[in-house]
Amino acid sequence: MEESPQPPRRRSLWKRFLRATRGPRNAVLARAIWGTGRAIGTLPPPAALAVGRALGRGAHALLGTPRRLAWKHVGMAFPELDEAARARIVRATFEHAGQSFAELGSWRQLARLDGYVRIDNLAALDAALAEGRGTIAVTGHVGNWELLAATIAERGYALSVVARRVNDVRFDALITRFRGDRGMEILNRDAPDFLAQVRAALARNRIVAILMDQDSRGGGVFVPFFGRPAHTPPGAAVLALRTRAPVVTVFIRRRPEAGHVITFERVPIHHGAGRGQLTALTARFTAAIEGAIRTSPAEWVWWHERWRRQPQSSG
Repeated sequence: MEESPQPPRRRSLWKRFLRATRGPRNAVLARAIWGTGRAIGTLPPPAALAVGRALGRGAHALLGTPRRLAWKHVGMAFPELDEAARARIVRATFEHAGQSFAELGSWRQLARLDGYVRIDNLAALDAALAEGRGTIAVTGHVGNWELLAATIAERGYALSVVARRVNDVRFDALITRFRGDRGMEILNRDAPDFLAQVRAALARNRIVAILMDQDSRGGGVFVPFFGRPAHTPPGAAVLALRTRAPVVTVFIRRRPEAGHVITFERVPIHHGAGRGQLTALTARFTAAIEGAIRTSPAEWVWWHERWRRQPQSSG
C-alpha cells in the first residue's frame, strides 16, 4: 500500500519555522531598512528617487501576496478597468511606495529644496487653529503620508499623530524615531488615557492627525468605500463630536513634474447625538479619502484588505 504524501506536514513545519525565527528575521530586516534609508539619504535627490523606484519594482516582482491583493482590490474599486490598466496601477503603487521610502531617507535634503512640497489652502488650517481649540486633521494612507506629517511639523506647526503601536518593537522604533526626530508627538490610541491625551493636545492648540482608512482591529461602523461596505474605525468622528474641535481633511499627492502638493479643506460639523450622527460623519470622512484616492489611484496601499469584514460576518 502506497504511503500518503506529506506536503501538509511540511507546510506545518515551515510555518513553525517562520514563527520561531520571526524575531531574528525582523531584527535583521529593521537594521536593513534603517541602513538602506541612511545610504539613500547620502545620494542626490534624483538618484535617491531612482533607487526608490527600483526598490518598488523589485518589491512588485518578489512580493507575490501583496501584489495579488493589490490586483484584486484595484479591480474591486475600479471594475471598469481592463487588465492592462489594472496592472499599470499596481506596478505604479509599488514604485510609489519605493519612492516614498527614499524620500523619508532623503528628508533632510528634501526639506531644504524650495518648493519640493507645496501646500495649497493652508489658510483653512490656520483659520481652524485661530479658534484656539486645536484642530483634528483627518487623512488616510494616501500619497506619502509620513512626508506630509514631516512637512507640516517642519513648518513649525505643533503636530500630534494618533497611531497604534506596531507589533514588533524594532519596526515601531523605526517609525517612532522618524516622527520624533521631526518634532511630532505620538498619541497611542490603545493607551487607557488616550482620550485624555487627545483633549490635552487640543487644549494646547495642537493639530491631532488621524489616519482612518484601514480595517484595523476593534470596533467600527460600516460605511461606503468605492461602492462597498467597509468596516471603518469611527475614532475621528467620535473625537470631533466629543471635543467640538474644528476639523480639516488633509492629503498629499505627487505632482507630475516633481515633488508633492498638500491640500487642506475645512469640514463643517453639525453636532448632534446618536450612532446615526457618528456613522454619517465617518462616511463623510471616508468619502473625502476615496476622493483623494480617485485623484491619485497609484498612491494608496491597495494590498490592505479594506473590505475584509462585511456586515453579514461582522459578528
